[in-house]
Amino acid sequence: MNLDNHGHGEQLSSLERVKQFFQSKFGQTTDLAVVSISIGSYEGLLCYLTTMTSSDFIKKQVLKELASPEVSSPPTKEAVFQQLGNNHFAGLTHEVVTDLEQLPPKIVLGYGIILIEGVPMALAVDVRSLNSRSIEEPTTQNVVRGPKEGFTESADTNMSLIRRRFNNVNLRFEKFELGYMTHTAVYIAYLDGEVDTEIVDQVREKLKQSHIDSLFDSGRIEELLHSKGKGMQLFPTVYNSERPDAVCRHMTNKRIAIIVDGSPFVLVVPSIFTDFFKSPEDEYQWFVIGSFSRYLRYFAFILSLTVPALYIAVTSYHQELIPSILLTSIAAQREGIPFPASIEILLMEITFEILREAGTRMPRIVGATISIVGALVLGEAAVQAGVVSNITVIVVSLTAISGFVAPIYTFGSKVRFFRFGMIVLSSVIGLYGLVLGCCLLMIQLTRIESFGVPYLSLFSKWDKRSVT
Repeated sequence: MNLDNHGHGEQLSSLERVKQFFQSKFGQTTDLAVVSISIGSYEGLLCYLTTMTSSDFIKKQVLKELASPEVSSPPTKEAVFQQLGNNHFAGLTHEVVTDLEQLPPKIVLGYGIILIEGVPMALAVDVRSLNSRSIEEPTTQNVVRGPKEGFTESADTNMSLIRRRFNNVNLRFEKFELGYMTHTAVYIAYLDGEVDTEIVDQVREKLKQSHIDSLFDSGRIEELLHSKGKGMQLFPTVYNSERPDAVCRHMTNKRIAIIVDGSPFVLVVPSIFTDFFKSPEDEYQWFVIGSFSRYLRYFAFILSLTVPALYIAVTSYHQELIPSILLTSIAAQREGIPFPASIEILLMEITFEILREAGTRMPRIVGATISIVGALVLGEAAVQAGVVSNITVIVVSLTAISGFVAPIYTFGSKVRFFRFGMIVLSSVIGLYGLVLGCCLLMIQLTRIESFGVPYLSLFSKWDKRSVT
């Protein structure tokens, strides 16, 4: 039967045509329920996906209402239909649909469709009842003092965690759909009147112009939200966090949060260099201690970048800079080592990266064991075999530990790229290479922008769009 020859209202009024339409759209999928029911004294139809709701919810919230004696009291079908929406399902999100083509998108979103024979309209009722992970403590950002709640994979839950922290009528949520195959819900959250409208418009435009096929995690759209700026985006310009208090704190500082349904990581834009060294816990303790912790992270960042390169430069090219006693100790340890210092460092750095990747990908039960035992055994064995020196193991270990100090893991992972660049430059031209690498790094940092905000805006004056 060619359904296109009939008007939309006429198609909806015929339950048989609706069944054929659903069959043509959904095929033989087993999770589509098309149930013939009685609505009062009239023939009706209930359609929903069993994978998007539970049978108990359908029985208690839908079928129980449809079987109510009050449903049969109105004299006409249209009156019964109006009563369903106005009275029986008033407590659930619902809407009236008059276009047959709009029914499949509603069903895949978790709506149940109610139709009455002869009525040219359908009632779409939100019947989603999915099992989701409960609110737990964040796994990637440990909390010593502060709220123990973390975002989950449910966008509704994540929005409620933000709403609970803002008793403010100016909090706004806007919905978008990304991925032409998945139609994933994406929400932006901001405080109206606080955030710059130009930045909000830029975020809206980037999301609307996205042409991705699927979206399962917020990391998929980080590249989409990166501002191109004047230089290569080798540093992250999009902040991500599992902690609602961290995201809300950024929102009070004129930022925009992006929530992706299915991801426990909420994004924040615009983001600047200093954001990746701040922790919400800095504000939950004495100012002096919080400031000391933050400056310690900056110092650790510098150490993780420069220590291996500095060691190579001074041991290979500038031995006169090393105190005599220390130089004698280093020379004694390196006696019999077949490789130059640069090869030693590269070997140990690559070994540590392999161990880190193995510890991350291994099952959680054995992952920690592989990381700790592997590092100890390999390090000790390498020293005993005369492949590397003790001082090299110390340098690489200090560098690795310093790289984990940044509260945001994605930022620390970027440091590794520059560290290898510094090692290569120092291996070629010594301290001059280290200085050159630092200069290139600073030039790169000064050229980066995040939605028009200078990446190093903490160290420069910025106009009315100031981000703190």
